[in-house]
Order: sequence, then structure tokens, then C-alpha cells
Amino acid sequence: MRTPAIILVAFALGASGQLAAQRRENSGFWYSLGLAPGWARVTCSICAGSRRTGGSAFVGLGGRTSRSLRIGGEFAAWRERHNGVTQTLMSIGATAYWYPNLRRRLYLRGGAALVMHRASDGTDVVTSSGIGPQMGVGYEYRVGRAWALAPFVHYSVGVFGGDVKFNGGEAASSATVSFFQVGASLTRR
Repeated sequence: MRTPAIILVAFALGASGQLAAQRRENSGFWYSLGLAPGWARVTCSICAGSRRTGGSAFVGLGGRTSRSLRIGGEFAAWRERHNGVTQTLMSIGATAYWYPNLRRRLYLRGGAALVMHRASDGTDVVTSSGIGPQMGVGYEYRVGRAWALAPFVHYSVGVFGGDVKFNGGEAASSATVSFFQVGASLTRR
């Protein structure tokens, strides 16, 4: 009598786990983490405009609207230190990933972002920001049932509403803040 009850309980637990996994897979929820070398640049009437390589990372999460489109929000950060000056950049945006051919895992990425840059030598602080488009391309390789590894190229540029502030006071207007990444991301769906 005990053996059939144990088999029935094991079967029920296995079936409920299978249903929960299937429900999670069909929900469309995804999250992504990425690491990449990155390059940031601020251009304005008084800016040097050079690009230096630094470490960058991003996190994103969202949902799937169809098999070929997923949308979400992303946060990216970059940091670089050179000659006593520490530069940081943050990008916060809304993004859509479009898969033009479902048989291949190539995606095109587009959206809008707020891009903010800060440079400090410990005494003086220069900040810049702008809103603008973000775009990119990548290719996903399955590395498990729910995971995908994707080499990518992403670019964000803040061109609207940009300004440059030196220790809190306006130093220049019409600044452009750009951010470029080439790296790899890991996505769970």
C-alpha cells in the first residue's frame, strides 16, 4: 500500500514541477547579464573627445511580446581610471530585441537611453548627460535549456538635452555623450 502512494506522490511532484517549468518558459520573462570592454566619449565645444577603454557591464530584464520580439529595461555602467582621473558612465534605457529570422538567433537591438558621464580627479567634477538612441546587434548560442550566450556590439548616444557641468555650474551646452560596448551576455528565458 505504501509503494503506490509514494509513486503517486512522486508523480504528482514531478508533474507539478514540469508544469511550473513550462509556465515559466511560456511567460516570456527574461533577464540578461553582460560584460564587455567599453569606450565612452563626451564631445562639446570645450571637450577633448578622446575615447579610452574601460571595463563595463550591463543588466537587463523584460518580457517577450512574440517569438520574434522581446522588450525590457537595461542598466549599463562603465569605469576607467587614467592619470588620476576616474571616469564613470551610466546608461538607463528601454530596449527592444528583434529576431528577423527565428531559425537563426541573430538579433537587432534598438531603443532609447539616458546616458550620464562623470569625470573626477578628487577635487573637480565634470558631469555630462543626454538622451538618445541605443542600437546594437548580437547572435545567441544556446548553452542550456533556458540559457543563451551572445556576443554583441551595442552603442548608446545621448544627443538631446545634453550639457556639461563643472563642479555643478554649466560649462558648455550641446554635449554628446556616447558609449560603445563589444562583449558577451548571458540571457535566461
